[in-house]
Amino acid sequence: MVINIYKEKDWTSFDVVAKVRGILKKKSGCKVKVGHAGTLDPLAEGVLLILTDEDTKRQPEFMAMEKEYECEISFGAISPTYDLEGELTYFDIPEDLDVEKELEKLFPKYTGDIEQKVPPYSAVKVGGKPLYKKARQGKISTDQLPRKKITIRNIEKLDFYLKNKLPTVKLHINCGKGTYIRSLAHNLGEELGIGGVLTELTRTKVGKYTSREAIKISALEKKLKM
Repeated sequence: MVINIYKEKDWTSFDVVAKVRGILKKKSGCKVKVGHAGTLDPLAEGVLLILTDEDTKRQPEFMAMEKEYECEISFGAISPTYDLEGELTYFDIPEDLDVEKELEKLFPKYTGDIEQKVPPYSAVKVGGKPLYKKARQGKISTDQLPRKKITIRNIEKLDFYLKNKLPTVKLHINCGKGTYIRSLAHNLGEELGIGGVLTELTRTKVGKYTSREAIKISALEKKLKM
């Protein structure tokens, strides 16, 4: 079975898997094998495909599907996690810097087949140890971060505004497997010279599965009790 779950903020992907496993076990009275097809960070929300029993073997198929995101990036600040999970450090923004205009110039550079550095706070393993553990111990530098080949099909600007006095852009992104939107936010901020941090992220689509059709855990639990 494939369940299109709408993961809410502050849930880890593991939390969702464990909760669904418990719901299905209670419903059937039997132990159910449950996994997911692509992690979402705790502060992110949206489509998280949950696979059960035989469908867990299809994980690579679902992982390879194209994805769509809506994200919000604020400039003039950075964090070690590239999002709001880390402590923010702020930068002065030059008065003559037109952030919106300069961003538009950068989008083509980050569209297509590119190489992207994995963020330091991620589960990617280096030397058999997850990067986030090394990052917490201060044992990883940006030069040591592995690079991955990824594909970003399109970056579309949806809006531009001030949020907490910081210039902020809202984007719609079509991309392939393994893309870190946090890293894109960080890279854009580096290019502008004022830092960038991911402040919101919603996965709106994985393959044919959309956030509009996704079901929240509470609704799934209620549905299976009927």
